[in-house]
Amino acid sequence: MSDRRRTDIVKPALPLLALMMAVGPFGDTEYTPAMPSIAHSLGTSYGLVQITMTSYLIGSGVSELAYGPLADRYGRRPIMIIGAGILSLGALICLLSFWIWPLIAGRLVQGVGACAGGVVAKAMVRDSYPAEQRERVYAQLQAAFALAPAIGPVVGSLVTHVTSWHYNFAILLALSLLLWLLVWRYLPETKPNRNRRALEPARLWRNYKRPLAAPDFMFYAILAGCCIGVVYTALLGAPHIVISVLQLGTGAVVIVAVAILIGFVTGAGACALVSNRVRDIWIISAGLAVLIIGSIAQLAVALIVGKHGNLAEYLAPTAICFIGVGLVVPVCTTNAMAPFKRTAGAASSMLGFTQMTTAAIGTIAMSVLSFSSVYSMPIVFLGLSVLATLIFVGYFFLRGITTVRR
Repeated sequence: MSDRRRTDIVKPALPLLALMMAVGPFGDTEYTPAMPSIAHSLGTSYGLVQITMTSYLIGSGVSELAYGPLADRYGRRPIMIIGAGILSLGALICLLSFWIWPLIAGRLVQGVGACAGGVVAKAMVRDSYPAEQRERVYAQLQAAFALAPAIGPVVGSLVTHVTSWHYNFAILLALSLLLWLLVWRYLPETKPNRNRRALEPARLWRNYKRPLAAPDFMFYAILAGCCIGVVYTALLGAPHIVISVLQLGTGAVVIVAVAILIGFVTGAGACALVSNRVRDIWIISAGLAVLIIGSIAQLAVALIVGKHGNLAEYLAPTAICFIGVGLVVPVCTTNAMAPFKRTAGAASSMLGFTQMTTAAIGTIAMSVLSFSSVYSMPIVFLGLSVLATLIFVGYFFLRGITTVRR
């Protein structure tokens, strides 16, 4: 690209991109400390309340496939405005819910709106930043993605302790409306040349077929999906262990949130620090090794101490797992998106769909295993980390170590 063209590139403000990435995940976790209270208030089981997270992930995963082509056709900015509006509507439905099924439906609508931020933000980074800067930018955005769900339980714990669980969704509604206003006022358009054929069925098929046919793309997408599945598994499992099993109350969820935050920021920060000096294969290898070690340690704690353990014994291996997640996800996101320029929106959609589908499988497993409350989270953690490691090893056994970029 010439110097003239490079100076014409519009770069959206990173804090705004981070907010776009963060509001949805914040809403994922803000209500989780109240899940036992929701089950009691609505007269339903905890397992059914967990389905509210699954419905969110289903809505998010399916709509991911639409946002990318829509952003390629109509531009990034208008699609983000629509997504923030749908997110606000979902929060309003949840706020007005006094029965479990409207709450599940509201979470589904939230998922449809929330995923717009991730799709558009990743596509905008691909539009605006040169290749050598993208991994660092993705790492910064993923840190925001981790910070939001870590702050969510802190806010949710305080709200649940003081007042009704409904006010968690009142806060999310206010944040969603604020996001809509900031996007409307400050988000520039990074794709001035619209792809007018992006929504043609034949072109849609070709655009989605391209990443599906690229073995590197699916490899990185599934790896990142397994790690994001660990994130959502923790969001569902940790409040139940802290409140219902260890009998510590909602305030202890704050400590869990801080430990998760420290773990992820440590991993993402290390990734950003070494990304220009260490080959991606070694960063991913280190991240998966840390994730496996943390998952094994977590299961060992559950088997040895069970319901008689203390918070620190469960907390340490969970934080270790999130260090691994923070190392793997930014590298996988960068490598998955790298080959796609004109179809960055479609590639971002397929990436998000794969990630959310994998994460949804983890939340369904959590609901199925809820009968063994102490063991469900460690089992799902270990299952996802082993699956990611087997895919990683098998991929390089079949294709060779030189296929990883850089």
